[in-house]
Amino acid sequence: MSSHKGKGVTRRDFLKLSGVTALGTTLAISGLSYQDLVTKAKDPDQPINIIWTGNGWCGGNTIAFLDAMNPSLEDVFTGVYFDGKSIQLRQPSISDLGLINLVYHPILMPQDSMAYATMEQALNGELDPYVLVVEGTMFDEFGLYYKKPSGSFWCSAGRKPDGSVLLCDEFVFNLMKNAYGVAATGACATYGGIPSTTNGLGKRSPTYAMGMLDDPYRGINGFPYYAYQVYQKDLAPDIIDENIYSVTGSSINTAYPGPSYHWKTKSGLPIISIAADPPAGDWIMRTLVSLVLYARGLGPNPADDLDVFNRPKFFYGNETHQNCPRAGFFAEGKFAYEFGDPQCTYSLGCKGTEANSPAPRLGWIAGVGGCTRGGVCIACTAPGFPDLYEPFYAPPNAPTVPSTTLFAAAAAAGIIVGVGSYALSRRRRAPKG
Repeated sequence: MSSHKGKGVTRRDFLKLSGVTALGTTLAISGLSYQDLVTKAKDPDQPINIIWTGNGWCGGNTIAFLDAMNPSLEDVFTGVYFDGKSIQLRQPSISDLGLINLVYHPILMPQDSMAYATMEQALNGELDPYVLVVEGTMFDEFGLYYKKPSGSFWCSAGRKPDGSVLLCDEFVFNLMKNAYGVAATGACATYGGIPSTTNGLGKRSPTYAMGMLDDPYRGINGFPYYAYQVYQKDLAPDIIDENIYSVTGSSINTAYPGPSYHWKTKSGLPIISIAADPPAGDWIMRTLVSLVLYARGLGPNPADDLDVFNRPKFFYGNETHQNCPRAGFFAEGKFAYEFGDPQCTYSLGCKGTEANSPAPRLGWIAGVGGCTRGGVCIACTAPGFPDLYEPFYAPPNAPTVPSTTLFAAAAAAGIIVGVGSYALSRRRRAPKG
């Protein structure tokens, strides 16, 4: 295979020119553009496909996804792929969503050959339009930061036809090229999460794990910019053989919060972050539905409603603290002695004033349960997690200034909040033991 710096034909160009599939030939004859394919998505009879990748993961987001109830998997998905063939299961329960296929999932469809076949179909345009869901961290497979022993690898998505390893990095890189939208789900896939911990010492893990988006607080670049650097240094000419930014016409901007936030899909959408460790299933499902509705021409552009860290504001627009039923106790300066007390758990280490999520309000499954209903928020929805928020169960060294909403409410009630009330509460109600 030729290096991208030579005059040879790249692997992707070869696939384009050879027209190895029937659809490839059809597209070449008809002259359909990518935009034409996107337009077809607005036809409810044209399926929109979902490709779900698992990289450095525990499967927690998948488990949450299976537990989604509003809407549920049964409400949304109408078909699956098996051996590369589409199988329609039923008619849509939600008519406007039209046909939606789950094309690939490494747990729900554990066929070793499916990953490579799915990647080839995506490269050839057979799955357009599709939404790529990335779960789990990505790794420094190509020695940008750390040189691995020869022949070793961090993460495999499966096997290629010749029996060699299909690296997760290669799998995601190629799927990104033609994706209509890309959603990163979970703390690991968004900003790197626990696998990317610097252990509070600024020292990266041996795998140099990273999320799809940059973590500006830990100085970790996201996967799009990593792939761009690998291309520039010619570290994997047969795998990372294209500039991922130029493929989709994206700009490279290294300004805060980082260059990976500026990469966009061919449809002009940035990577959407469904942050948490893991997020509730409804958060994942509703975000995917918003992408499908936009592709159908029925919903607003999801990019217009993202915060600075590319999280949908309809879930992450408020602090966890603002959604918490204990917030009034914070304003009154009343803090819990120990877990089980009804007062504000800020004194027990809650980071709800530093993170954004709807967890206290929406719960976990059908509005029931959830990590903050009795426990403390550990800020798993935020960049910098976990390093910036440890130890999880110790009071913060300095309190966060209450939000303007709480400040106004407290002032109206004649309550003084802030450092003084917090210090007083710690002196009077320090946790036992």
